Amino acid sequence: MKVSDFELAREIAQFMQRLYRQQLTTASGGNISVRRGDEVFITPGGTDKAKIETEEIGILALDGTILKNGFKPTCEAELHLAVYRARADISAIVHAHPVTACAFAASEAEISCSLLCETQAVLGRIGRVPFYPFGTSELAEAAAVCAKEYNAFLLDNHGAVTLGTSLLQAFDRLEVLENAAKITLICEHTLKAPARYIP
Repeated sequence: MKVSDFELAREIAQFMQRLYRQQLTTASGGNISVRRGDEVFITPGGTDKAKIETEEIGILALDGTILKNGFKPTCEAELHLAVYRARADISAIVHAHPVTACAFAASEAEISCSLLCETQAVLGRIGRVPFYPFGTSELAEAAAVCAKEYNAFLLDNHGAVTLGTSLLQAFDRLEVLENAAKITLICEHTLKAPARYIP
């Protein structure tokens, strides 16, 4: 059964609120999109992520054409579209600013995927995109290149991006990424005992 435009927009709004409630992003930061065919449902720019409503979600064509009158897309819309063009198998993207993962994005330290089996199973490896100012075509192009190899990656000095075949999978990967960052911080940088890695 095909999900209606309203139902899909409502799901995106609910997941955006969930990101904020779980302190995975800020009121002004982060964005979510879902691709359905040649259309991309995406969060707007300049809105309170804690109170975002179904009616605020917009629709873009893959070339960036706005398909909903009066809609102002997030400044990272080009990043989402570039990743979708690079990965035909991906249907959802979550970009957020979880604090611990962002600490790694702002440093030379790497998040380990060898401490918890869940991290290995859900994320595999974590990519990294060099710094470009947010909202730029350079950042979008670099993210698209990284997305060809990774389903989760950090944007240097910026935030995190996760991909999925569903919105739930992309959201889950963001949560697992933040948990992996916390575990890495504790095991490799706080505990006195040596970390034990999965063979």
